[in-house]
Amino acid sequence: MNPSPATSAPASGERKLRAQEVRRATPQVLLVVLGLVAGIGLVLARENWLPRLPPALAWVGAALLAAAVVGLNAIWIRRVDEVEISDQLWSSFVGLQAFILTATCWELLAATGAAPPVHRYGLYLATFTATFAAYFWRRLRRT
Repeated sequence: MNPSPATSAPASGERKLRAQEVRRATPQVLLVVLGLVAGIGLVLARENWLPRLPPALAWVGAALLAAAVVGLNAIWIRRVDEVEISDQLWSSFVGLQAFILTATCWELLAATGAAPPVHRYGLYLATFTATFAAYFWRRLRRT
């Protein structure tokens, strides 16, 4: 009599949770890597360390970057849970408020000569910092 083929034991709850976390984190890690590569490319191009690309090739690159970001975000949004969505919404709201406050105050101060002209990267950095600080504060507070 032949024994039945060995069936694998069901995964433990911890292994299932770990696999779910990896599936959820993979698109985020890929987005960070994509952002890092795009940022390095932008710096190299701005410092004239790369040859100038033809405009058509630059448009193709921008379209590929946008498609990759949209695709990875679509994958991530299908895998995320409600707690993560809550953290993301809350931190995005804080970042939006930081942007509105910083841009408005800086513009008013610049108009009166009390501050230098508005710097787009300064606004981006302030918004980015406020958003990520709020996100990590929510995440660390829960652990």
